[in-house]
Amino acid sequence: MRTSKITLEEVKSSDGWNELMYDLLFEKYKLEHPELDDNEASDKFYTEKILSNFKWGDFGTITIEVDENLNIVGGKIHKTG
Repeated sequence: MRTSKITLEEVKSSDGWNELMYDLLFEKYKLEHPELDDNEASDKFYTEKILSNFKWGDFGTITIEVDENLNIVGGKIHKTG
């Protein structure tokens, strides 16, 4: 089956990118930094993880791979921060 890729640049989704990162990585980050309370951990996580991956924490670039039936079969979020 044939596939093709499209890149969507500068996709603005402030809440979306934040929620994605918190859902995937925040619990692990807190375990790695037990010296931080929840507020400190959240602030540092935003600076270290979100801003380093998403431009201003708001914009991301995505490559999506699609098959002949228009199903998403692969992709990547690119570091833009």
